[in-house]
Amino acid sequence: MITQETSYTIGHQECALAYMRFRTAERSCGFFRDAVRPDSRILDCGCGPGTITIGLAQWAPDGETIGIDLGAEQLEGARALARRLGVRNVSFRQGNIFELPFPDETFDVVFSQTVLFHVPHPEKALAEIKRVLRPGGLVALRDGINASIFVSPDDPLVRDLSRVVRLGALRSGGNPDVGLELGTLLDAAGFDDVFYTLGIEQPERPEERGEYFSLVAGLLEGDLAALAVREGWTTPARLAAGVARCRDLANEPGSIWAIPFGQATGRRSC
Repeated sequence: MITQETSYTIGHQECALAYMRFRTAERSCGFFRDAVRPDSRILDCGCGPGTITIGLAQWAPDGETIGIDLGAEQLEGARALARRLGVRNVSFRQGNIFELPFPDETFDVVFSQTVLFHVPHPEKALAEIKRVLRPGGLVALRDGINASIFVSPDDPLVRDLSRVVRLGALRSGGNPDVGLELGTLLDAAGFDDVFYTLGIEQPERPEERGEYFSLVAGLLEGDLAALAVREGWTTPARLAAGVARCRDLANEPGSIWAIPFGQATGRRSC
């Protein structure tokens, strides 16, 4: 079993959770929106603070949506958010993508974002996803391509932040560029009708610029920062300078930090 400690170097401190809350179903799941029916039964693997999961539940008001994550400490926050929004057809539980706690053929849709980025053996995760999908059910994967992050104006201090994230993924046995391979992985796992596209995560409205740059910078102020210094990937001074420079970019006209994501769907054979 892949443990929380070895598989997720980003950690679950508030600085990491705040960044993940920027992600919603509208931002992350549009590439398979048409496959979600009002009565769909949906599983979100690696649900984090639940913002995407709750959005998926709202897309399927007559169905049921379940979010699982290794980080049990963040699930109560997800439940509280669902209660605050009045979304009753969603639940959250601790779970491991390599040992999904559900019977065979349970779900119509299984979604996973930035989980394969952090873990080894994606083929084993996909075998579990395939097991819990109903015949004809859809798997939808979205994962980052760290090597192709867009940063402008280019700055070595800011680039160094993405290098640290990359090293964290490699440390956990993951693949920081797995977003490039999602279509190939689904095909190798025996899914039908595999379709691959690219998406971009970035601030989409002017008022989001400052927030987004600050959230990205915040990723390097928690568990990953401590790991990076401990492992000698960077120094506290260089890390702090990169974080400050990232926040400063929000005030520069034309600046951008944009993360490319691979997006792939496939269906379990009927």
